[in-house]
Amino acid sequence: MGFEIDTQQICSDLESSDRRQKTTVLDELFNKCTEAINSGESADKIAEVFDKLYLHLLKCYEDRFESVRSKAVQVVSTFLSGLPPTDFHLMNVVSTLAERMGKAETVEPSEEIRLLYIMQLNLMILLYAKMENVGVFRECYPLVVKILIKSIKDDYPVVQREGCSAVVTVSRLADTQEFRPFTESILLPLYAMLNHKHAQARISAIKAIARLSLHVDASGDVMRRLFNEVSPLLMDTMPLVRREVGQMGILMLMELLDRYSFFERILPLVLCCLKDESPEVLNHIYPQWLKCGIQYYNENEAELSQQEISDLPVENYPKDVKRPTIGCRGLVQRSLRLLQLITRETSDWKDNVRLHALKLLYQFVLHAEAAMTAKFFEIYGDLAHACIDLVAEVNAEAAKVADLMGRLLSYDAWIDHGFDGLERNARESYMRCFYHMFTASLGGTYEQLMRLAKLLRCTDYSHTLKPGFQHYILKLLNTIVDKSLKINAGQNELEDLYESVYVCAIKVMALSSSLENGGNEDVNFGQMLIEKLVKLLNTSVAKTHERWFHLALQDVINLDAALEDNAEPVMLLNGLINMCHIRATYVHDLIEKVKIVFQHCCDSAQVKIFSSLSLATLFWSKTMNVEREASTQMLSEFVSQIVEPYLTWKAGSNAEAMRSLAMATLCALAQGAELESVEVLPSLAKYMPSLLEDRNVTTRHYAIKAVVYFREMCVEDLKPLAYATMQRMDDPSAGIRILAALAVGKLKPKFGETDTEKNHEREVWDAIVKRAMDLLLLYHESPEKDMRAAVDVTLKVLAKSHPDAWEERYQRALPMSQKKDLLTELYDKLTINEDPELTTASKD
Repeated sequence: MGFEIDTQQICSDLESSDRRQKTTVLDELFNKCTEAINSGESADKIAEVFDKLYLHLLKCYEDRFESVRSKAVQVVSTFLSGLPPTDFHLMNVVSTLAERMGKAETVEPSEEIRLLYIMQLNLMILLYAKMENVGVFRECYPLVVKILIKSIKDDYPVVQREGCSAVVTVSRLADTQEFRPFTESILLPLYAMLNHKHAQARISAIKAIARLSLHVDASGDVMRRLFNEVSPLLMDTMPLVRREVGQMGILMLMELLDRYSFFERILPLVLCCLKDESPEVLNHIYPQWLKCGIQYYNENEAELSQQEISDLPVENYPKDVKRPTIGCRGLVQRSLRLLQLITRETSDWKDNVRLHALKLLYQFVLHAEAAMTAKFFEIYGDLAHACIDLVAEVNAEAAKVADLMGRLLSYDAWIDHGFDGLERNARESYMRCFYHMFTASLGGTYEQLMRLAKLLRCTDYSHTLKPGFQHYILKLLNTIVDKSLKINAGQNELEDLYESVYVCAIKVMALSSSLENGGNEDVNFGQMLIEKLVKLLNTSVAKTHERWFHLALQDVINLDAALEDNAEPVMLLNGLINMCHIRATYVHDLIEKVKIVFQHCCDSAQVKIFSSLSLATLFWSKTMNVEREASTQMLSEFVSQIVEPYLTWKAGSNAEAMRSLAMATLCALAQGAELESVEVLPSLAKYMPSLLEDRNVTTRHYAIKAVVYFREMCVEDLKPLAYATMQRMDDPSAGIRILAALAVGKLKPKFGETDTEKNHEREVWDAIVKRAMDLLLLYHESPEKDMRAAVDVTLKVLAKSHPDAWEERYQRALPMSQKKDLLTELYDKLTINEDPELTTASKD
């Protein structure tokens, strides 16, 4: 079937002013042309028809009716798709397109028609580029570029994307030398598209920039700006955008003529995608990255084949991580200067930039392996700083990088630099970084472990008040202990090492426990560490404390100043007391330290230390693993030097607080060292009456609790305590009144050895007991339920031990009692009679 149409009539109709007539003609022409092409009409015949119509069709591009312009563009595109490979009409069509879409102002108002224009240009590029000698097409570059730039700047996203597609097409087909002068002008609007709100627009722009990069003049600043503009999209929120950036890197690694000069800038585009959290990015880029490695290996086979022979597996390689091929590693290993750029970004003010830089650094280390050992000292500080980043995700990534470096870098080459960094910078940042590297590495000699343990033991480290710092010191100590199992060292050497570990650990635990937000987690971890040491030493925790605790106590220095309770020396001493209490091997040293605190430090510090001592004394009998005689002697020394000086009354709020704490300590000692206190407490009885009458309710409370522990005292010495205790039954504090009522029944004197002394003392004590019974019977009528119960308990004890006195005091109190029924009931309950029948008869 021939392509027969009346061209003259069509031209005449197209010159008409009737819109309907022109659209009808264009529709018919479009259908006939499409049918002819589909039916296999010869290209020459189609070209013959087009030759007669093209001027009128192109004129329709400027028609005032949108429908006519749209139909005309579609008809021309249909004709062009069927034309033979010739450039006869190229300039005419491109010139017309440039008139409509190549000017600074927007000539064509319709977005849909602008899309048709750029689609037509894309079609022509594909068609005419098939010609071996494109001839006129090269002359069209200025016009084509104008159209492309206008389309990229278009407000309509679809037009923009089609414009980018046209850029990709022309970049694929154009000769670099001919097209290079135009690349920079096209790149500028494409950079603006990189910030487009639509992900597809950004992807299209990256594709266009990637293709243009192959034609850019690499000697100028154009390539540098290109990388600077594209690199931020590695952190784009859309995975497909990040994938396209990686694809751009792959393209440049494979096809860029001067790629060896730009490996340092290209590699980040690819390596970041290899650490991407999205599988669709990683799965797309990784196979192509392997191809890049193969190409690089083939290009450098002479060098890499020799390296491959000695390429042994890394012994400590991370689990679940596939080792890169030798070609991929070679690509990275020749680009070590890139490290400075990466590490600089690890301290950027943007969170995502820091995270991105660390992920890139991870991939760099993974590929560079031991080759980057020489660069360790350059990046140590930046990586250390990243390890304490405030953003958890960032510092976690930094920890992964440090761990990987510890595994892959040459241990013997970096360890001295690592120590040097720790010694020069006693900061948490360097500590964390070193911990991750050292723990992950396989190295560690006795000398290195000892050097590290001594370093951590010094005040710059073990006396820190930062919880995070403390935590990593303990973790590093744990690593030292674990590595000590794998080294060649004698028992004495290991004990020296464990000594330093113990002293450092106990100090860190002490400070951690003294912080306001108490680091229970660190204390528990430290306890586990000490238990591990104890197991290795085949001893007990108590013996370990007795053996080495005094060394930690020696490190508590600078106490002879006006320190507050939150000062580091005070907190350290306070924590040490709380952690290990009081033991025979260091009780003298502890007393001296406490005396310095009481003499020089501020009130708050004194109160803090005294509070801890009072608690520690509760465990005296458990922690003093010595003979009773020696324990008693130590207790006497402790009481005389620490407690007794503060039992006397002194003016001032601090003196009042210290007196209260001294009484609390005395009470705790009486309970914690019950046997030893029997011999020590009587010497302090002279202070008790005034303490029982102290203005401070806390002091009176502890005094009345302690008074019952004053045993083995003669009547004359116990008499003042007994009357002072009875007076406390009238105390303003209900709790003290009850304790006093209970304490009266627990006071027991030690009578003389001769009959004369014994009889005299018994008479005196009976008088005291009768006085106590009188008071107790008086308080038995108290409305306080708890007080009456305490009175019942004490009267029961006294009635049993002094039945005659009880009978006498009951008979004396009965006439004066306001509640005779209650008193009689109490009498019946407490009266002791050996013969139940007599009791029954008396009742009858």
